[in-house]
Amino acid sequence: MKNRIDIEKQYNDWVDKACDFVDLVGPTINMPAATMQSNISTVLGNDINIMFLGHDAHEADSTYIYENSNYFRYRCINGNDCWDNRDRKWPIWKNLRDCFINVYGNSSIMDDLNHLVFTNAIFFTGDKIKEVLDQIGTSVENRCMELTRDLIFDILQPKLLVCFSVEDVFDKLIGSVRKKEGFREKIIVQKFKPYHIKNTCAITQVYSTRILGIPHPSGAHGVLASLPAVVRIINDLYNGVEIDKIVASKDKSLDSNKRVNNNEIGRIIAIKDKIKRDGTNQWIDPNGRLVHEYFCKGKIKKYIKGNGTISIGLKIENESKCVLSVLSNGNHPEKFEKMICEYCNSKGWLKSDDDFSYSKDLPIDESVIVGFMTTLLQKMKMYRETDIKE
Repeated sequence: MKNRIDIEKQYNDWVDKACDFVDLVGPTINMPAATMQSNISTVLGNDINIMFLGHDAHEADSTYIYENSNYFRYRCINGNDCWDNRDRKWPIWKNLRDCFINVYGNSSIMDDLNHLVFTNAIFFTGDKIKEVLDQIGTSVENRCMELTRDLIFDILQPKLLVCFSVEDVFDKLIGSVRKKEGFREKIIVQKFKPYHIKNTCAITQVYSTRILGIPHPSGAHGVLASLPAVVRIINDLYNGVEIDKIVASKDKSLDSNKRVNNNEIGRIIAIKDKIKRDGTNQWIDPNGRLVHEYFCKGKIKKYIKGNGTISIGLKIENESKCVLSVLSNGNHPEKFEKMICEYCNSKGWLKSDDDFSYSKDLPIDESVIVGFMTTLLQKMKMYRETDIKE
């Protein structure tokens, strides 16, 4: 265990430096400033087993007028006030954590809060990464990355760092490390597609920290289908498997989750092609869940309240029960939740107490499920088109 007093001083000095920078450029940029998500005050002095690094906090506020760095400082010390709701309300976190549970039966890697940090590389935040970068400019982006780099490698020194995005986070962080004055080590970056997934991952090591870049786990652009492979890579790194062996997974097939029964997979396959899925992506993930996903094409800038995807996951859990999960990247409005809830309730699906999911006894006639899903997708499509026009 590290000396808590020394680490606290180093961290507080870093916060002062970061706040000075935010105050310096904030009035010109005039964007919300927030970076830390987890409550780091409970972690300082402990070994950091895993650290998650996003791009920015994605907390847009069109009415924002910059005043000072007080809120940024608050976030650096206390984290996001919504941190306690992350397992239910944050798709970026929930998708990854749920996948750990599906694959391994537990999510202990993401639940050990005394040895975990979740923060963001860029201090200023908005609705979309491109919009943030266009507004802050390259010099501010580079300075944010430099300060984040110093936090990671000089102060926190995590054993494993997971970057949410290869291009926007991993690549730029490694670039900043290479430019650091006095840094002489050779960094070998390997990019690969574990278990033949379509999304590229990146991996390297800096000092004693292993670094993994993964596709953003929000669920956009079919990433949900890649998460079972991603959590296996995180788990292997966390448990000390050699990097070369992990990279070799690009030549391996991803075995279906042993927790999934072949009969259940067979029923899902039988249902899959019967559902009318106009306007959606459709696949069966390695956990046996039939996923339908709507995602925004480039020309459509408005999503559910400005951002996100909608994914519907249907899974047969046993011979007599199926579960429907609804995932949204971003803050979906109450009217969307109400629409889903009313339709599911009308068809006898029971909402879980602590999650945005529904369950129902499995009907013998699978055409009932097909009809239910087809109508639900039509309702979602109608909602999406209405929301985009507003």
